[in-house]
Amino acid sequence: MPFFAGSFLVARPVLQDPNFREAVVLLLQHGAEGAFGLVVNRPAPVQGAPFPLFKGGPCPAQGLLMLHGHEDWLELSPEKEGQRVAPGLFLGDAACLKRATQAAEKETLRYRVFTGYAGWGPGQLEKELAAGAWTITSASGDALFDTPADDLWTQLAPPRIPQPSVN
Repeated sequence: MPFFAGSFLVARPVLQDPNFREAVVLLLQHGAEGAFGLVVNRPAPVQGAPFPLFKGGPCPAQGLLMLHGHEDWLELSPEKEGQRVAPGLFLGDAACLKRATQAAEKETLRYRVFTGYAGWGPGQLEKELAAGAWTITSASGDALFDTPADDLWTQLAPPRIPQPSVN
């Protein structure tokens, strides 16, 4: 089976788990050892944070995770290529987060900060894919940052076949 890191997983309507119902997950890693990603369309209602937070998934993380759409920020990180996730999408580190919080009022920034993550053990995601719980689509910074979080699932979800009426 191919691996899908750098793609969006889009929950299909049959997936009713409240953690993933109508979720869009950006897969950051996917391989024989399992999968790891961020739910990118769930704003987290946190008061007092210096930036908007998103609930990246049901698994707790010890810190914050950041995605951004600023290729020029890669100069801040020694592992530049390791930061590229998909076209126009990059993992941010502490230096990127600092830059975002300092520049937030001066320019339009493309970034999201996450608490938590979504994770799957070996073979778990493959079983869910085979059961039809998810569809996979290409990820990009434009899709993530140019689409309001509340509209992302609707925009990426495959069309539904209408139920025929019986009259």
